[in-house]
Amino acid sequence: MKILYEPETFSIQDVGGVSRYFYELIDHAGPEVSCELPVVLSNNIYLKDRKHTRHLGLLPGVQVPGLWRMMQYANRRASCKAIQRQKFDVFHPTVNDQTWFLDLLGKKPFVITIHDMIPALFSEYYQRPGPELGTLASRAARIITVSENTRADVLRLLPVPPDHVTVVHHGHAVRHYPYEEAVAAPDDYLLFIGSRRAYKNFGCLVKAFGMLHVEYPGLHLLCAGGGPFTEEEMAQLREAGIAGHAHQLGYLSDGQLHHLYHRARAFVFPSLYEGFGFPILEAFGQHCPVVLSNASCFPEIAQDAALYFAPHDADELHEQLDRVLYDRALRQILVRRGQDRVRDFTWNRTVADTHRVYEEAREDSPMVAC
Repeated sequence: MKILYEPETFSIQDVGGVSRYFYELIDHAGPEVSCELPVVLSNNIYLKDRKHTRHLGLLPGVQVPGLWRMMQYANRRASCKAIQRQKFDVFHPTVNDQTWFLDLLGKKPFVITIHDMIPALFSEYYQRPGPELGTLASRAARIITVSENTRADVLRLLPVPPDHVTVVHHGHAVRHYPYEEAVAAPDDYLLFIGSRRAYKNFGCLVKAFGMLHVEYPGLHLLCAGGGPFTEEEMAQLREAGIAGHAHQLGYLSDGQLHHLYHRARAFVFPSLYEGFGFPILEAFGQHCPVVLSNASCFPEIAQDAALYFAPHDADELHEQLDRVLYDRALRQILVRRGQDRVRDFTWNRTVADTHRVYEEAREDSPMVAC
């Protein structure tokens, strides 16, 4: 079986969960499945090894406005040629906001992965998704969602048959990085990863940490990714009395992040909604206790390996953080449960389940397989 991946996410992402997901699908495909990624230009870090492509970088590390558009143009031309050759069994686009390839596919089946329904559920913060997702979902041979929670949202919000929507969890690989990649950090800290905007619920964490700081004055809050603190965030930090103990670390490599997880007192994920929650598995893999909001897919992914709090209740978050900081035995239990839970998520399993979806899509196709 041959799968053709459209490379849009590798044009627009230098690093990120979506491009990482598609890279792992290709990297773990195995000999029974042939994968083609017609990428010509990309600065994506997961493709740097060029194991599966012969692409070129385009001014990597240089901030040039609109650079991604040049990569998009070159990669889309290559994708058009690959589709027109028709030498594939199943097509899998890497983004869900474009339909340009539909007329080129003919009767070839395609599969889409829906990672979350955030724009539809949080339209007060995001532009509502255009008609492209609905068009793709209605015409796709199969739809993959990354959690049961996301599947339920898809079935509630999109007109698709339930038997066409399959849950395939992400995988995780515990990797070890040289200590030289560790970033300078305080000895005692909580860790927050990623964007802090809107539904990420960062304000709740600020309030809880402000209460916690009274009891643990040497504790710090490290925020990796998400850009510098905004003026509004700085005002929140000052009001909570923790402006001097909250630090924004900017972009970090995977190795630096893994060392931060390993040394953190706890990883805190207060988000109101996630499609899956990659950082949960990363924290489990690095023996880091995890505290999560009791929302969306989090209980599904972490199960009993985390502590939970009501997502808008800063007092309850403060209590759970106090528990994990004070109770060494509890931390050890959470670490052990996290190690057990992360074993349920492997890229080999993800790929095997995805290949079964591809087979279903191919069997439904009226075309003879290549």
